[in-house]
Amino acid sequence: MLQETVYKFDGGNSLGNSSDYFSFAFGAAKEPVGDKIGLVHGVHSCREGLFSNMRRRICDANSSQPTDKMRMLFVWRLAQGAHGRDNLEVDGWIDRAIPIIQAADKMAGWPLTRIHAVDANTPSARVYYFHSSRRWMKSSYLVSLYTLLVRMAKDKRFVGIKNYEDLIKILDDSAKKADKLTIDHTYVMDSYPYWEALLKGYPRLFRQRKMPYYWDTKRLDGSSGGSEGIQYLVKGHTQYGEIRKELLVIKKEIETKKFK
Repeated sequence: MLQETVYKFDGGNSLGNSSDYFSFAFGAAKEPVGDKIGLVHGVHSCREGLFSNMRRRICDANSSQPTDKMRMLFVWRLAQGAHGRDNLEVDGWIDRAIPIIQAADKMAGWPLTRIHAVDANTPSARVYYFHSSRRWMKSSYLVSLYTLLVRMAKDKRFVGIKNYEDLIKILDDSAKKADKLTIDHTYVMDSYPYWEALLKGYPRLFRQRKMPYYWDTKRLDGSSGGSEGIQYLVKGHTQYGEIRKELLVIKKEIETKKFK
């Protein structure tokens, strides 16, 4: 459920947009000061843009990017006019996203994500502040999964999620029936068999080195110069071959009930 504290967006009307469309975006958030919260580097409608900006700042010792926790603002720009979608649709999306993220937290044994509403200073946007375990920030693969979990909550079949098993059952049913999710179906279907291994295997995958190593600007130089998302990892196109190799070992251990 949403936390009681309501933050105020510290960034003027930069989140508002009066055009007749609806869009979803996300941006890394600064640490709140009092009841005010701002963005580190703007919002992005594509995850690759987010990763690229986070990568540059995480690898910059003088950056304002916080790394003590995952802090993210999720922004819905509300459509206007006859083709618009009302606030109830956004509220339903956030109501479904909260238990999905928290189910992943519980499965991994991490502190639960907390979510606050944010006063956006504009009637044309709805904003929510998510703050979670620092572990979610350790790699672009983890940030990719984090944002993917929120995005897929657009699909209304995720109502009533109580645990990770509920989430996987819905995804298994979708795969068996070829019943596509409302959004990001391919990314979810390709990656969800690896989610448990990625999160439970965190100590073996990501504790050996400090955070900048996993956001290396020399290794993560994909076609657009951005960081790799979870799709690169599960498809085997990653520059971090050692992570991919260990991930497959962990996945096999979980499947054969040998994971400890």
